Amino acid sequence: MFYKFIRVIAIIILKILFRIKVHYKENSLINEEEPLVLCANHSSWFDPFVVAITFKDEISYMAKKELFENSILRFLLTRIKVFPVDREGNSLTALKNSLKILKNNNTLGIFPEGTRVKGFNESAVKGGIGMLVVRSKATVLPVYIDSKYKLFGRVDIYYGDKYDYNHMDKTTLDSKQYTDISIDIMKRIYNLKNVFMDGKNGNN
Repeated sequence: MFYKFIRVIAIIILKILFRIKVHYKENSLINEEEPLVLCANHSSWFDPFVVAITFKDEISYMAKKELFENSILRFLLTRIKVFPVDREGNSLTALKNSLKILKNNNTLGIFPEGTRVKGFNESAVKGGIGMLVVRSKATVLPVYIDSKYKLFGRVDIYYGDKYDYNHMDKTTLDSKQYTDISIDIMKRIYNLKNVFMDGKNGNN
């Protein structure tokens, strides 16, 4: 209930501040009772809110643990399905939380680059997301957000085709191969705008 309330407030505020346009593939916004990892690029702290108000189902995000050090912020974050991750140290707890979310056929939202970046940087991509999607056998939904977030400016958000890596055997993969999977996910994300510009899309 609290998630839905915050989502309504976010919709009102963001649609006043920006002109949001959603571009999507058929059924890409629908979670059909499947473990789904929503992966997006990350250039602004507005990004998770824009995704949350344009996606049809609730999303659980992971966020840096430092945000949870403030008791008020921790109270709010935990009630909108956000959980902490240690970006510098042991992220085992975050991995367990992620797998639990996916086991329950819910949606996990991740920014694979880990922090805000201005454009695709292969060296910034970590292998953790690759390991997660292979171990969980989750479906991946790539999302590209295109905006400078100027007041009353346009925000284009592109939802691509779902896909998975279930053909890969997790018992044979090493850390480099997991990183290669993560890089493949990011390349798909950053290529979405070109795919839609080619006219192979549906729009709302």
